[in-house]
Amino acid sequence: MTAAVEFQTVSRHFGPVRAVDEVNLSVAEGTFFAMLGPSGSGKTTCLRLISGFEKPTHGAIRIFGQDVSNTPPNRRNVNTVFQDYALFPHLNVRENVGYGLMVKGVGRATRNAKADEMLALVKLDGFGERKPGQLSGGQRQRVALARALVNEPRVLLLDEPLGALDLKLREAMQDELKALQKRLGITFVFVTHDQGEALSMADRLAVFNHGKIAQIGTPEEIYSRPRTHFVADFVGSSNVLPPDLVQRLGAPPTWASLRPEALRLTAAQGAVLSGAIIGLRYLGAGTRVTVAVAGAEIGVLVPSGAQLPEAGAEVGIAFDLADLHPMEEA
Repeated sequence: MTAAVEFQTVSRHFGPVRAVDEVNLSVAEGTFFAMLGPSGSGKTTCLRLISGFEKPTHGAIRIFGQDVSNTPPNRRNVNTVFQDYALFPHLNVRENVGYGLMVKGVGRATRNAKADEMLALVKLDGFGERKPGQLSGGQRQRVALARALVNEPRVLLLDEPLGALDLKLREAMQDELKALQKRLGITFVFVTHDQGEALSMADRLAVFNHGKIAQIGTPEEIYSRPRTHFVADFVGSSNVLPPDLVQRLGAPPTWASLRPEALRLTAAQGAVLSGAIIGLRYLGAGTRVTVAVAGAEIGVLVPSGAQLPEAGAEVGIAFDLADLHPMEEA
């Protein structure tokens, strides 16, 4: 099957800065694909390369098999939803949604009908006459989404579109976006720095760091089997154990990750790992207990309601060896 989006050794340099550095990437048609990484990691530049707002310094970009490396944005069958929504304040909602059709020369009656259809799709029936300034943040986000979808793109690009929303609304919109993507069946490429957002929404995701892809896979693969120290730290929270400590635990001497929720506190006596509690951090659903062990600090997630030792207490740490995941590098 032809990939919806494909990067073939793509680089984008800005002077000496390698914003994107020899990235190879394939996004299957009809998937919800996330690009995850900290600021400056290259994920947004990759999105701009797909849209045509940036051109690669080296390499080729293909959309459904066609090389679009030098194709202008208006000739690519993609649309972008921006973080700031970029709505025209002087146009009403219907006119904003139908703007792309107007540029294409579509008649007023047809584009208004199509705009109303898109507004119904994003649950904004009856909002066509309002101005963007009369809408909430979540409603403006839906208008921007409808405007992007009205042109029937084969690939929809989303540049941190939920970043300006409060937590509860952001969570609700995550569910709506995922459901909409499944309903439409088109390819979504979603950029975010929020690892929880990427894990909960994506079918597959790529973790970016310093212009390169550190790891690519399903959310479960990325979370449970991080390939590097960076991925283990950035995606969720992990204990990264040095080779000498891993060897003490009965595994080959290599860097390894151990998620806090896979650990249990026990009595110190007889435990393979033991140490003193140096910190307790309440997280709502549980408490993260930090234990100083053999020169390392290990976090243990204790479920809410469980009895907690006091700071300074000596405790043991138990876990299943299968939860210890070796990594390729530190």
